[in-house]
Amino acid sequence: MHFPFSGSTCSARLLLLVVALYGTSAQALPIESRTGKPPTSAALPPEAAANIEFRKGIDAGLKRKNNVAKSHFLAALKLDAKFTPAMIGLADIAQKEGDRAQAEKYLIQAESAAPQAAEVHLAWGRFYVSARQFEKAEFSFKQAINLNPKSVSPLLELGDLYLTMDASRRNDAVKTFATAMELAPDNKFAAYSFGVASALIGRQEDALSAFEKAATLAPKDPAPLRAIGRLHMETGALDRALNAFDRGLKRQPNFLALMLDRGDALARQGKWAEAIRQISAAAKIAPASSEIQIKLGDAYQGAKRWDDSQSAYAKAIALNSKNPLAHNNLAWMLLQQGGSPAKAIESAKKAVSLAPNSAPFLDTLGWAQRAAEICLPPPNHFGAPRISSQNLENFSFTMGLF
Repeated sequence: MHFPFSGSTCSARLLLLVVALYGTSAQALPIESRTGKPPTSAALPPEAAANIEFRKGIDAGLKRKNNVAKSHFLAALKLDAKFTPAMIGLADIAQKEGDRAQAEKYLIQAESAAPQAAEVHLAWGRFYVSARQFEKAEFSFKQAINLNPKSVSPLLELGDLYLTMDASRRNDAVKTFATAMELAPDNKFAAYSFGVASALIGRQEDALSAFEKAATLAPKDPAPLRAIGRLHMETGALDRALNAFDRGLKRQPNFLALMLDRGDALARQGKWAEAIRQISAAAKIAPASSEIQIKLGDAYQGAKRWDDSQSAYAKAIALNSKNPLAHNNLAWMLLQQGGSPAKAIESAKKAVSLAPNSAPFLDTLGWAQRAAEICLPPPNHFGAPRISSQNLENFSFTMGLF
Protein backbone atom coordinates (compact mmCIF):
# COMPACT_ATOMS: atom_id res chain seq x y z
CA MET A 1 0.00 0.00 0.00
CA HIS A 2 1.40 3.32 -1.00
CA PHE A 3 -0.16 6.77 -0.69
CA PRO A 4 2.10 9.30 -2.36
CA PHE A 5 1.45 13.01 -2.31
CA SER A 6 0.69 14.33 -5.77
CA GLY A 7 3.86 15.33 -7.51
CA SER A 8 6.75 13.55 -5.87
CA THR A 9 7.35 12.38 -2.33
CA CYS A 10 11.08 12.73 -2.99
CA SER A 11 10.56 16.36 -3.95
CA ALA A 12 8.64 16.91 -0.75
CA ARG A 13 11.49 15.44 1.27
CA LEU A 14 13.92 17.63 -0.65
CA LEU A 15 11.94 20.69 0.39
CA LEU A 16 12.26 19.61 3.99
CA LEU A 17 15.98 19.13 3.56
CA VAL A 18 16.20 22.64 2.12
CA VAL A 19 14.49 23.97 5.22
CA ALA A 20 17.05 22.14 7.32
CA LEU A 21 19.88 23.57 5.25
CA TYR A 22 18.62 27.07 5.72
CA GLY A 23 18.72 26.49 9.44
CA THR A 24 22.45 25.94 9.12
CA SER A 25 23.28 28.60 6.58
CA ALA A 26 21.32 31.57 7.82
CA GLN A 27 21.48 32.91 11.34
CA ALA A 28 18.25 32.80 13.31
CA LEU A 29 16.44 36.11 13.39
CA PRO A 30 16.73 37.95 16.72
CA ILE A 31 13.56 38.55 18.71
CA GLU A 32 12.87 41.98 20.19
CA SER A 33 12.80 41.55 23.95
CA ARG A 34 9.67 43.58 24.66
CA THR A 35 7.39 42.80 21.75
CA GLY A 36 8.47 39.22 21.11
CA LYS A 37 8.32 39.97 17.38
CA PRO A 38 11.01 39.79 14.74
CA PRO A 39 12.66 43.13 14.06
CA THR A 40 11.80 45.13 10.97
CA SER A 41 13.65 44.40 7.75
CA ALA A 42 15.65 47.58 8.16
CA ALA A 43 17.14 46.16 11.37
CA LEU A 44 18.21 42.86 9.78
CA PRO A 45 21.89 42.31 9.00
CA PRO A 46 22.79 41.97 5.30
CA GLU A 47 22.75 38.43 3.94
CA ALA A 48 26.12 36.80 3.38
CA ALA A 49 27.18 36.49 -0.25
CA ALA A 50 27.76 32.74 0.07
CA ASN A 51 24.22 32.27 1.35
CA ILE A 52 22.82 34.20 -1.60
CA GLU A 53 24.60 31.86 -4.00
CA PHE A 54 23.40 28.88 -2.01
CA ARG A 55 19.77 30.00 -2.22
CA LYS A 56 20.12 30.44 -5.97
CA GLY A 57 21.48 26.91 -6.15
CA ILE A 58 18.54 25.56 -4.17
CA ASP A 59 16.06 27.34 -6.45
CA ALA A 60 17.77 25.90 -9.53
CA GLY A 61 17.86 22.43 -7.98
CA LEU A 62 14.12 22.49 -7.30
CA LYS A 63 13.64 23.29 -10.98
CA ARG A 64 15.87 20.30 -11.84
CA LYS A 65 18.51 22.55 -13.36
CA ASN A 66 21.35 20.62 -11.80
CA ASN A 67 24.17 22.25 -13.76
CA VAL A 68 22.98 25.71 -12.75
CA ALA A 69 22.60 24.58 -9.14
CA LYS A 70 26.10 23.13 -9.16
CA SER A 71 27.58 26.39 -10.41
CA HIS A 72 25.91 28.36 -7.62
CA PHE A 73 27.02 25.90 -4.95
CA LEU A 74 30.61 26.06 -6.23
CA ALA A 75 30.38 29.85 -6.24
CA ALA A 76 29.24 29.74 -2.61
CA LEU A 77 32.30 27.65 -1.70
CA LYS A 78 34.61 30.10 -3.43
CA LEU A 79 33.16 32.82 -1.21
CA ASP A 80 33.34 30.67 1.91
CA ALA A 81 35.44 27.49 1.77
CA LYS A 82 33.75 26.10 4.92
CA PHE A 83 30.17 26.74 3.80
CA THR A 84 28.70 23.34 4.69
CA PRO A 85 25.26 23.66 3.03
CA ALA A 86 26.89 24.12 -0.39
CA MET A 87 28.94 20.94 0.15
CA ILE A 88 25.75 19.05 0.96
CA GLY A 89 24.07 20.50 -2.11
CA LEU A 90 26.96 19.37 -4.29
CA ALA A 91 26.85 15.91 -2.75
CA ASP A 92 23.15 15.67 -3.56
CA ILE A 93 23.75 16.62 -7.19
CA ALA A 94 26.66 14.17 -7.51
CA GLN A 95 24.43 11.44 -6.18
CA LYS A 96 21.69 12.27 -8.69
CA GLU A 97 24.29 12.09 -11.45
CA GLY A 98 25.37 8.63 -10.27
CA ASP A 99 28.77 9.76 -9.00
CA ARG A 100 28.64 8.24 -5.53
CA ALA A 101 32.40 8.59 -4.99
CA GLN A 102 32.21 12.34 -5.53
CA ALA A 103 29.13 12.60 -3.33
CA GLU A 104 30.96 10.81 -0.55
CA LYS A 105 33.94 13.19 -0.90
CA TYR A 106 31.68 16.21 -0.48
CA LEU A 107 30.00 14.68 2.57
CA ILE A 108 33.38 13.89 4.17
CA GLN A 109 34.37 17.49 3.50
CA ALA A 110 31.12 18.73 5.05
CA GLU A 111 31.52 16.58 8.16
CA SER A 112 35.10 17.79 8.58
CA ALA A 113 33.91 21.40 8.42
CA ALA A 114 30.90 20.91 10.73
CA PRO A 115 31.01 17.57 12.59
CA GLN A 116 28.20 18.57 14.95
CA ALA A 117 25.81 19.84 12.27
CA ALA A 118 22.62 17.78 12.19
CA GLU A 119 22.19 18.55 8.49
CA VAL A 120 25.45 16.78 7.67
CA HIS A 121 24.33 13.57 9.35
CA LEU A 122 20.93 13.92 7.70
CA ALA A 123 22.69 14.05 4.33
CA TRP A 124 24.79 11.01 5.26
CA GLY A 125 21.60 9.15 6.09
CA ARG A 126 20.13 9.90 2.68
CA PHE A 127 23.40 8.81 1.08
CA TYR A 128 23.29 5.45 2.88
CA VAL A 129 19.62 4.94 2.05
CA SER A 130 20.39 5.29 -1.66
CA ALA A 131 23.05 2.59 -1.22
CA ARG A 132 20.59 0.44 0.76
CA GLN A 133 22.96 0.48 3.72
CA PHE A 134 20.03 0.75 6.07
CA GLU A 135 21.79 0.23 9.41
CA LYS A 136 24.26 3.03 8.64
CA ALA A 137 21.39 5.23 7.47
CA GLU A 138 19.47 4.61 10.69
CA PHE A 139 22.54 5.52 12.75
CA SER A 140 23.07 8.75 10.79
CA PHE A 141 19.43 9.83 11.07
CA LYS A 142 19.48 9.17 14.81
CA GLN A 143 22.62 11.25 15.12
CA ALA A 144 20.87 14.10 13.31
CA ILE A 145 17.93 13.80 15.70
CA ASN A 146 20.19 13.86 18.76
CA LEU A 147 22.02 16.93 17.47
CA ASN A 148 18.81 18.79 16.64
CA PRO A 149 15.88 17.28 18.57
CA LYS A 150 13.50 20.02 17.38
CA SER A 151 13.99 19.29 13.67
CA VAL A 152 11.25 17.36 11.90
CA SER A 153 13.29 16.45 8.81
CA PRO A 154 15.42 13.63 10.29
CA LEU A 155 12.34 12.13 11.96
CA LEU A 156 10.54 11.96 8.63
CA GLU A 157 13.57 10.48 6.93
CA LEU A 158 13.98 7.90 9.71
CA GLY A 159 10.30 6.97 9.48
CA ASP A 160 10.59 6.51 5.74
CA LEU A 161 13.63 4.34 6.29
CA TYR A 162 11.70 2.06 8.64
CA LEU A 163 8.99 1.65 6.01
CA THR A 164 11.67 0.77 3.45
CA MET A 165 13.49 -1.78 5.58
CA ASP A 166 10.90 -4.52 6.18
CA ALA A 167 7.49 -5.08 7.69
CA SER A 168 8.94 -5.68 11.16
CA ARG A 169 9.92 -1.99 11.41
CA ARG A 170 6.52 -0.54 10.60
CA ASN A 171 5.64 -0.01 14.25
CA ASP A 172 8.90 1.92 14.61
CA ALA A 173 7.79 4.05 11.66
CA VAL A 174 4.46 4.80 13.34
CA LYS A 175 6.21 5.85 16.55
CA THR A 176 8.70 8.01 14.65
CA PHE A 177 6.03 9.81 12.64
CA ALA A 178 3.96 10.26 15.81
CA THR A 179 6.93 12.02 17.39
CA ALA A 180 7.18 14.24 14.34
CA MET A 181 3.49 15.12 14.64
CA GLU A 182 3.90 16.01 18.29
CA LEU A 183 6.87 18.17 17.44
CA ALA A 184 5.17 19.88 14.50
CA PRO A 185 1.37 19.49 14.64
CA ASP A 186 0.93 21.63 11.53
CA ASN A 187 3.37 19.70 9.36
CA LYS A 188 1.41 18.10 6.51
CA PHE A 189 4.18 15.62 5.70
CA ALA A 190 4.25 14.32 9.25
CA ALA A 191 0.48 13.84 9.27
CA TYR A 192 0.47 12.15 5.89
CA SER A 193 3.36 9.84 6.71
CA PHE A 194 1.76 8.85 10.01
CA GLY A 195 -1.34 7.95 8.01
CA VAL A 196 0.64 5.76 5.62
CA ALA A 197 2.44 3.92 8.42
CA SER A 198 -0.79 3.45 10.40
CA ALA A 199 -2.55 2.01 7.35
CA LEU A 200 0.25 -0.47 6.82
CA ILE A 201 -0.15 -1.93 10.30
CA GLY A 202 -3.93 -2.05 10.05
CA ARG A 203 -4.79 0.95 12.20
CA GLN A 204 -7.37 2.25 9.75
CA GLU A 205 -9.08 4.79 11.99
CA ASP A 206 -5.76 6.38 12.91
CA ALA A 207 -4.81 6.42 9.23
CA LEU A 208 -8.08 8.04 8.16
CA SER A 209 -7.78 10.67 10.87
CA ALA A 210 -4.21 11.47 9.86
CA PHE A 211 -5.08 11.72 6.17
CA GLU A 212 -7.98 14.06 6.98
CA LYS A 213 -5.57 16.22 8.94
CA ALA A 214 -3.12 16.22 6.04
CA ALA A 215 -5.96 17.19 3.71
CA THR A 216 -6.75 20.15 5.96
CA LEU A 217 -3.11 21.19 6.21
CA ALA A 218 -2.67 20.87 2.42
CA PRO A 219 -5.98 22.32 1.16
CA LYS A 220 -4.99 22.27 -2.51
CA ASP A 221 -3.46 18.79 -2.61
CA PRO A 222 -5.80 15.94 -3.60
CA ALA A 223 -3.42 13.15 -2.58
CA PRO A 224 -4.53 12.81 1.08
CA LEU A 225 -8.12 12.48 -0.13
CA ARG A 226 -7.03 9.86 -2.60
CA ALA A 227 -5.45 7.95 0.27
CA ILE A 228 -8.71 8.15 2.23
CA GLY A 229 -10.63 6.83 -0.75
CA ARG A 230 -8.24 3.96 -1.32
CA LEU A 231 -8.53 2.90 2.32
CA HIS A 232 -12.32 2.85 2.02
CA MET A 233 -12.00 0.86 -1.22
CA GLU A 234 -10.01 -1.82 0.61
CA THR A 235 -12.79 -2.28 3.15
CA GLY A 236 -15.55 -2.20 0.55
CA ALA A 237 -16.95 1.16 1.67
CA LEU A 238 -17.37 2.28 -1.93
CA ASP A 239 -19.72 5.21 -1.29
CA ARG A 240 -17.23 6.69 1.17
CA ALA A 241 -14.43 6.03 -1.28
CA LEU A 242 -16.28 7.88 -4.04
CA ASN A 243 -16.99 10.78 -1.69
CA ALA A 244 -13.27 11.12 -0.95
CA PHE A 245 -12.34 10.83 -4.63
CA ASP A 246 -14.91 13.49 -5.54
CA ARG A 247 -13.49 15.82 -2.91
CA GLY A 248 -10.02 15.26 -4.30
CA LEU A 249 -11.07 15.91 -7.89
CA LYS A 250 -12.61 19.22 -6.86
CA ARG A 251 -9.12 20.24 -5.83
CA GLN A 252 -7.44 18.99 -8.99
CA PRO A 253 -9.87 17.79 -11.68
CA ASN A 254 -7.15 16.30 -13.90
CA PHE A 255 -5.29 14.33 -11.23
CA LEU A 256 -4.91 11.19 -13.32
CA ALA A 257 -4.37 8.60 -10.57
CA LEU A 258 -7.41 9.86 -8.71
CA MET A 259 -9.55 9.73 -11.86
CA LEU A 260 -8.59 6.10 -12.37
CA ASP A 261 -9.28 5.20 -8.74
CA ARG A 262 -12.71 6.76 -9.06
CA GLY A 263 -13.32 4.74 -12.21
CA ASP A 264 -12.35 1.55 -10.36
CA ALA A 265 -14.76 2.37 -7.51
CA LEU A 266 -17.61 2.94 -9.95
CA ALA A 267 -16.80 -0.32 -11.72
CA ARG A 268 -16.90 -2.22 -8.43
CA GLN A 269 -20.39 -0.84 -7.90
CA GLY A 270 -21.40 -2.03 -11.35
CA LYS A 271 -21.92 1.53 -12.55
CA TRP A 272 -20.36 0.76 -15.87
CA ALA A 273 -21.56 3.78 -17.82
CA GLU A 274 -20.16 6.18 -15.21
CA ALA A 275 -16.95 4.18 -14.97
CA ILE A 276 -16.51 4.32 -18.74
CA ARG A 277 -17.02 8.10 -18.75
CA GLN A 278 -14.47 8.57 -15.97
CA ILE A 279 -11.81 6.32 -17.51
CA SER A 280 -12.42 7.81 -20.96
CA ALA A 281 -11.73 11.25 -19.49
CA ALA A 282 -8.46 9.91 -18.11
CA ALA A 283 -7.59 8.43 -21.50
CA LYS A 284 -7.94 11.86 -23.10
CA ILE A 285 -5.36 13.24 -20.67
CA ALA A 286 -2.95 10.33 -21.25
CA PRO A 287 -3.73 8.98 -24.74
CA ALA A 288 -0.46 7.04 -24.92
CA SER A 289 -1.11 4.99 -21.77
CA SER A 290 -1.54 1.28 -22.42
CA GLU A 291 -2.63 0.77 -18.80
CA ILE A 292 -5.53 3.20 -19.10
CA GLN A 293 -6.73 1.52 -22.30
CA ILE A 294 -6.74 -1.79 -20.42
CA LYS A 295 -8.89 -0.26 -17.70
CA LEU A 296 -11.20 1.11 -20.37
CA GLY A 297 -11.41 -2.33 -21.98
CA ASP A 298 -12.25 -3.83 -18.58
CA ALA A 299 -15.07 -1.32 -18.08
CA TYR A 300 -16.48 -1.97 -21.56
CA GLN A 301 -16.28 -5.69 -20.81
CA GLY A 302 -18.25 -5.16 -17.63
CA ALA A 303 -20.91 -3.32 -19.63
CA LYS A 304 -20.88 -6.16 -22.20
CA ARG A 305 -19.91 -3.72 -24.91
CA TRP A 306 -17.76 -6.34 -26.56
CA ASP A 307 -16.65 -4.48 -29.69
CA ASP A 308 -15.60 -1.43 -27.68
CA SER A 309 -13.80 -3.65 -25.20
CA GLN A 310 -11.91 -5.44 -27.95
CA SER A 311 -10.96 -2.11 -29.55
CA ALA A 312 -9.62 -0.77 -26.24
CA TYR A 313 -7.49 -3.87 -25.66
CA ALA A 314 -6.23 -3.72 -29.23
CA LYS A 315 -5.22 -0.10 -28.70
CA ALA A 316 -3.46 -1.06 -25.46
CA ILE A 317 -1.52 -3.72 -27.34
CA ALA A 318 -0.65 -1.27 -30.11
CA LEU A 319 0.68 1.15 -27.50
CA ASN A 320 2.66 -1.56 -25.69
CA SER A 321 2.73 -4.99 -27.27
CA LYS A 322 4.74 -6.36 -24.33
CA ASN A 323 2.06 -5.62 -21.75
CA PRO A 324 0.82 -9.14 -20.85
CA LEU A 325 -2.31 -7.89 -19.10
CA ALA A 326 -3.72 -6.47 -22.34
CA HIS A 327 -3.37 -9.86 -24.08
CA ASN A 328 -4.78 -11.73 -21.08
CA ASN A 329 -7.82 -9.51 -20.64
CA LEU A 330 -8.51 -9.62 -24.37
CA ALA A 331 -8.49 -13.41 -24.16
CA TRP A 332 -10.88 -13.38 -21.23
CA MET A 333 -13.20 -10.92 -22.98
CA LEU A 334 -13.37 -13.21 -26.03
CA LEU A 335 -14.34 -16.09 -23.76
CA GLN A 336 -17.00 -14.03 -21.97
CA GLN A 337 -18.38 -12.91 -25.32
CA GLY A 338 -18.58 -16.49 -26.49
CA GLY A 339 -16.26 -15.70 -29.38
CA SER A 340 -13.61 -17.80 -31.03
CA PRO A 341 -11.75 -20.00 -28.51
CA ALA A 342 -8.86 -20.15 -30.98
CA LYS A 343 -8.39 -16.36 -30.82
CA ALA A 344 -8.70 -16.48 -27.04
CA ILE A 345 -6.03 -19.18 -26.86
CA GLU A 346 -3.75 -17.13 -29.10
CA SER A 347 -4.07 -14.04 -26.86
CA ALA A 348 -3.73 -16.07 -23.66
CA LYS A 349 -0.59 -17.80 -24.97
CA LYS A 350 0.90 -14.38 -25.75
CA ALA A 351 0.21 -13.23 -22.19
CA VAL A 352 1.82 -16.37 -20.76
CA SER A 353 4.86 -15.98 -23.02
CA LEU A 354 5.36 -12.47 -21.65
CA ALA A 355 4.77 -13.48 -18.02
CA PRO A 356 5.36 -17.26 -17.80
CA ASN A 357 5.12 -17.41 -14.01
CA SER A 358 1.75 -15.67 -13.71
CA ALA A 359 -0.86 -18.01 -12.25
CA PRO A 360 -3.81 -15.82 -13.42
CA PHE A 361 -2.52 -15.82 -17.00
CA LEU A 362 -2.04 -19.59 -16.96
CA ASP A 363 -5.54 -19.87 -15.55
CA THR A 364 -6.98 -17.86 -18.45
CA LEU A 365 -5.12 -20.05 -20.93
CA GLY A 366 -6.55 -23.13 -19.21
CA TRP A 367 -10.09 -21.82 -19.54
CA ALA A 368 -9.50 -20.94 -23.19
CA GLN A 369 -8.22 -24.44 -23.94
CA ARG A 370 -11.13 -26.00 -22.10
CA ALA A 371 -13.59 -23.81 -24.02
CA ALA A 372 -12.04 -25.02 -27.26
CA GLU A 373 -12.51 -28.63 -26.15
CA ILE A 374 -16.12 -28.45 -24.98
CA CYS A 375 -17.30 -25.32 -26.86
CA LEU A 376 -18.67 -23.69 -23.71
CA PRO A 377 -17.85 -20.29 -22.22
CA PRO A 378 -16.19 -20.34 -18.78
CA PRO A 379 -18.14 -19.54 -15.65
CA ASN A 380 -17.62 -15.91 -14.58
CA HIS A 381 -17.13 -16.48 -10.86
CA PHE A 382 -15.77 -13.06 -10.08
CA GLY A 383 -17.70 -10.79 -12.42
CA ALA A 384 -16.26 -8.83 -15.31
CA PRO A 385 -13.58 -7.73 -15.58
CA ARG A 386 -12.27 -10.98 -14.12
CA ILE A 387 -8.70 -9.68 -13.71
CA SER A 388 -8.24 -5.94 -13.35
CA SER A 389 -4.99 -4.05 -13.69
CA GLN A 390 -5.33 -2.89 -10.09
CA ASN A 391 -5.81 -6.24 -8.34
CA LEU A 392 -3.60 -8.40 -10.57
CA GLU A 393 -0.74 -8.72 -8.10
CA ASN A 394 -3.02 -9.87 -5.30
CA PHE A 395 -5.21 -12.10 -7.47
CA SER A 396 -5.23 -15.84 -6.86
CA PHE A 397 -7.56 -18.49 -8.20
CA THR A 398 -7.67 -22.24 -7.83
CA MET A 399 -9.38 -24.07 -10.66
CA GLY A 400 -11.87 -26.67 -9.49
CA LEU A 401 -12.06 -30.22 -10.81
CA PHE A 402 -14.96 -31.28 -13.00
